[in-house]
Amino acid sequence: MSYLIYGLADYVAGLRYEDLPEEAVERAKQVILDSYGNMVFGRYCEASERIMKYAQIADAPVKGEAPASLLGTEPVFTGSDTAVFTHTMMARCADLDDGYRHAMGHPGSGLVPLLLTMAQIYGRNGRDMITAITAAYDVYARLGEAINPFMYRERGFDATGVCGAVAAAALAAKMRGADAGQIKDAMGLASLFTGGLIEYQNDGTSGKIMCGGWGALTGMRASRLAACGFTGPEAALEGRYGFFQAFTGTSGHCDMSHVLDDLGKEFKITSIYFKRHACQRGLHATLDAVMDLKESLNLTPEMVRSLDIRTSSFVFRLSNPEPKTPVGAQASAQFTSAVTIKYGRMDSEELVLKSFDDPEIRELVGKITVTKDESVQQYLAENPTHFCAARVVLETTEGQVHERWAPVPLGDVETPFGWDMLRTKYMHLIAGTPCEQTADRRFELIRGLEKETSIDSLFTL
Repeated sequence: MSYLIYGLADYVAGLRYEDLPEEAVERAKQVILDSYGNMVFGRYCEASERIMKYAQIADAPVKGEAPASLLGTEPVFTGSDTAVFTHTMMARCADLDDGYRHAMGHPGSGLVPLLLTMAQIYGRNGRDMITAITAAYDVYARLGEAINPFMYRERGFDATGVCGAVAAAALAAKMRGADAGQIKDAMGLASLFTGGLIEYQNDGTSGKIMCGGWGALTGMRASRLAACGFTGPEAALEGRYGFFQAFTGTSGHCDMSHVLDDLGKEFKITSIYFKRHACQRGLHATLDAVMDLKESLNLTPEMVRSLDIRTSSFVFRLSNPEPKTPVGAQASAQFTSAVTIKYGRMDSEELVLKSFDDPEIRELVGKITVTKDESVQQYLAENPTHFCAARVVLETTEGQVHERWAPVPLGDVETPFGWDMLRTKYMHLIAGTPCEQTADRRFELIRGLEKETSIDSLFTL
């Protein structure tokens, strides 16, 4: 029997930069830019003090590895585990990190910080980085496609940590220069110890920013263990007690038959989405519709008599008119819609904090309802990856009714961001930080990454 993990390992080990089409190379650089911008934001945001406190009490450099740099105002060197986990938390703080809707998770916030650290400690160049991140996104996406959306919807597992751990093992081993056998063992070991639950969505606690990092650390450790001769099961994925069995939805949905389809020809990184709104992804189509109403009608809070968000049960669960924390507010359909109506955007932690106790926002929240709509539910059944879909119906104080239908958010494969939009987002993320003064240099380094021999300057001023 030919086990899936061998096919993935052979692909990861054998992939070369020369094998990549231009579209994959460009998207790989874009996901690195997007995650790096999120990292810089996270280094200087409200949560940064806690993140850096963690870094100060964590581990020392691993013997035999060059020290990794922590992003900051002064060069700070630490162990690779600390650097990876710290930077993954930073990359998640803005809630603007990339995603793959078919896997229902966020690969970039875990895999890109890991990639940057691996490039430092192993001295890899830009082409090595582009190749490794493309391979890792393929592992992440193909595993996630097999088990989602049901793993997420029915059991509450987050692909960011679950698929992220196995993909991180592949990435770390690839950057270390491992052969296919060690990559197979690394992914097999990582699959045994992966996880990540989304209960944090219900109360806005801290788990969200840690999920990708936990997966990245699991993958790193698995790679090191494989390098020492430890082995992972060959049936790690499809075995009786393996990965797919563990994470199959309660209704029994799991389709592993396409994991290796067109591997090396179809690169999943080209279908990654980028986020426009700083909130839970399920709300993005709703907010696109609200922004369209705002812009086309010059809508103000005073003009709103009612706003009804008609959607599926997937988005309905995010109905929360009284969030208790700012993080919880980012998962509230009513709160995020109210902020968008007032400001025409929902794109920063600062705006969330500013709006959290705003009486005008609270009043507007009271006019917004979220309704389960059978037509949208049926649409989702027929288009299961369009999980953000919503119909937004506005009634103004003058009695006019306006409706917007939004099946897929801006930034996804149907309506992708280009370099211009990504550059605007990147500049917004690093505005006001010490890195802003050299923003153009950092942008050009990543956009021309295939020509670079080192990325050390991304961690310094």
